[in-house]
Amino acid sequence: MKEFLRRLLYLRRGSRFHEELDQEIEFHIETRTDELEQSGVPRLEAIARARREFGHTPFVRESARAAWQIRWMEDLFADVQYAARALRRSPGFALTAIVSLALGIGVNTTIFSLTNEFLLNSPSCRNPETLAVVRLGGNSHLPMAEFRFVRNAGLFEGLAGLREPDEANWRSGEETHRLWASRVTTNFFEVTGVPVALGRPMQDSDQSATVISDHFWRNRLGADPNVLGRSLVLDGRPHTVIGVLPRTHRTFTGFGLAPDLYLPVEPDQTAVAVHLRLPQGMTRQEILDRLTSVGKELDRVFPQPDSSWTKDIRITPIEGFERLRSSSPAAIAAFFGLLMAVVALVLLIACANVASLLLARSSSRRQELALRLAIGASRSRIIRQLLTESLLLAMLGAIAGFVLNLGLTSLFNSVQLPLPLPVRLMIQPDTRLLLYSSILALLSALFAGLGPALKATRVELNSALKQSEHQVGQRRWNLRSTLVVGQLAVSILLLGVGFLFARNLLKSTTMGPGFDVDRTLWAYVRLVPAKYSTPKQIRAFIDREIEILRATPGVESAAINRIVPLNNSSATFEPFQIDNEPAKYRMRLQVNNVGPDYFRTMGIPILAGDEFKASDPDQVIIINESLARRAFGSRNPVGRTIRFGKRAPVVIGLAKNSKYFTLGEENAPAIYEPYAAQSLSEVNLNFMVRASRLSPADLVKPLTKALGALDPSAAIEVKPMRHAMGMALLPSQVGAALLGSIGLLALTLASIGLYGVLFYTVSRRIREIGLRVALGARPASILRMVFGESFLLVSLGFGIGLGIALLITRPLAMFLVPGLSPADPLSYLAVTAVLTIVAITATTAPALHALRVDPLTALRYE
Repeated sequence: MKEFLRRLLYLRRGSRFHEELDQEIEFHIETRTDELEQSGVPRLEAIARARREFGHTPFVRESARAAWQIRWMEDLFADVQYAARALRRSPGFALTAIVSLALGIGVNTTIFSLTNEFLLNSPSCRNPETLAVVRLGGNSHLPMAEFRFVRNAGLFEGLAGLREPDEANWRSGEETHRLWASRVTTNFFEVTGVPVALGRPMQDSDQSATVISDHFWRNRLGADPNVLGRSLVLDGRPHTVIGVLPRTHRTFTGFGLAPDLYLPVEPDQTAVAVHLRLPQGMTRQEILDRLTSVGKELDRVFPQPDSSWTKDIRITPIEGFERLRSSSPAAIAAFFGLLMAVVALVLLIACANVASLLLARSSSRRQELALRLAIGASRSRIIRQLLTESLLLAMLGAIAGFVLNLGLTSLFNSVQLPLPLPVRLMIQPDTRLLLYSSILALLSALFAGLGPALKATRVELNSALKQSEHQVGQRRWNLRSTLVVGQLAVSILLLGVGFLFARNLLKSTTMGPGFDVDRTLWAYVRLVPAKYSTPKQIRAFIDREIEILRATPGVESAAINRIVPLNNSSATFEPFQIDNEPAKYRMRLQVNNVGPDYFRTMGIPILAGDEFKASDPDQVIIINESLARRAFGSRNPVGRTIRFGKRAPVVIGLAKNSKYFTLGEENAPAIYEPYAAQSLSEVNLNFMVRASRLSPADLVKPLTKALGALDPSAAIEVKPMRHAMGMALLPSQVGAALLGSIGLLALTLASIGLYGVLFYTVSRRIREIGLRVALGARPASILRMVFGESFLLVSLGFGIGLGIALLITRPLAMFLVPGLSPADPLSYLAVTAVLTIVAITATTAPALHALRVDPLTALRYE
């Protein structure tokens, strides 16, 4: 340790040490000189003899320093200083390389930040690594009675319940607004350690308290400094604000979910996800054994008819990849995986650009490198120096990319996504981002610098020192050309994917979903649960609201429905039979409960039979064309019975196909059941309204006023159905924006690489061009030479990129609307047109440079 500290001290006092060492060496030589002179040796001979006896002074000096130096660190500092001086002498080269790497690294870190925010961020709590979600009997949530039973069993100290997202009606003045809430057991904050910025967290005694989010406090309450103790009327009852969450609060659900407030869970009206604080020193198997014993007691006290609480018991951490595997939809994970792969290709293009620049620069430094090899420098030492230059460029590019990341992520943070849930991004730099940026910088330095360094040090010394060059016939296909072809191939792939998603967005916005979105509105009503505790009360409210809606001027028809198309879904895999036939059908069915006039309101044609009437019994259904074709073939389904277990409803109508959950569906089978056939316990009501003469936008305010007049405590939201399709269009919009932008960036980088290679090639062939002109070559032949080389590179890049794109874009079919293939010819025709324009633009400047070559000057060119 003392030796290490002494070596570190030398780094700080190096210059002083060198002075003292030189003085000591001179002292030894002077002392020996005096001794020889006193013995009779002449002064000049004594000095020479003393120096010979002392030895080679530089060698002694280096040997003495070696005892104090950390050699690799000093060599690194020297290499960095030399690299910095070299880059300072070539500012244009350095700026181009840094910008290329900044774009590549900046885009990579931005997509990494997005992925981290949506999929990998930890919730705001104490020691998240010791928290887990418990599943009993395969259920993600437990009813409150079962939850209290498990908690009171006393097998675990830290058990808390959470339900998010949920809703609450906030009465503010004369208006009622819907808020998004997280319902929690009163010990939730104590068990999980969720921090608060103002006030205090919820406690067991807080049955009418709320902890609000920073966003709600600032945007809805005006950042009231006296908010603590303020009363908010939520679901008809006053709740006291006891705390405000930090601005960077992240929920346990993740995916950017940002509810407005936390409320105590209703004692008997909901179910909660069970969160367990893992006991210290207890193994996973011991925890599972305890949960199994609890499950056996649940089977005895709260038996389930078709299952057991001891089956499918799981413990899932609330952070990390295990949680990601258990909770992330495959499509979301696949989309972010696609984005990460795409931006990795962009970084490869940027590295290829820098590699091309380094190759061109090493050619101009050919004699310098040959001279260093000739005087004794090892090849590995020069490679290390060249890699240090690449590393310095990559680190500067990473710093610039980090600045770009901050700008792009702040832009993403301000975007409000058109989702039915409150999603707000709070992307911030963290240690993971810094580590990821550092890794990218190191990999970029290696990918961009290793090949040029190896090629630059593989030289023939005699020809390099004499600067011999061929006047004509120089080899044209080299590593730079290979890099450009690779850049173009990758950019064709990325641009093709971008155009594909742009086409997908265009088709999504123009295709018909199977119902009328131009004359319909969606009116959402949320009732206060405590005021509507029985199905009779809910039924009376629905009937009265339907009357009010139909009586509103400008309304042609109105209907109640459970599922709003393209906004949510209710699917079943329940097997069914036709009449008394033995064959069973198994398919994924979209199910919706709708009231009378629904099909007329939505503009969905009834092809056979009738739609629902108020007088219809519960055991009737309407099916769509796809289900009729699969189950009945060419037979008329009206009047037939479809048997679902003990239920056997009769088909009274055949409806035309439409879209139910996504625009990418293709002829999904569906059934419609009467709204009254379900248990009327939901306080979240959806009304569909058809406008007669007025545009839907003109009906928003009249309908909001009419619906709110019946019960002022109900939260009302009315929007044209065209505006309610944001969730259905979001994948196409995000794909077109992100992948299209990344594809254009990739093509820009590739075009810069093409321009650089062509310009450098023309510059290196000035003597050849001069000889050709002197021998009578016409300008057309010179242009043909330059453009021919350009289009050879472009053609190879396009062919390779197109072949790769056709192979690896097949999985993208899951993101595309019906009728659009990953091999869409129009997308690749557009790519071809764009690439041709880019190639002509990138080739024009080198071609004009070739035309301006003066034969006399070229023949004297050195």
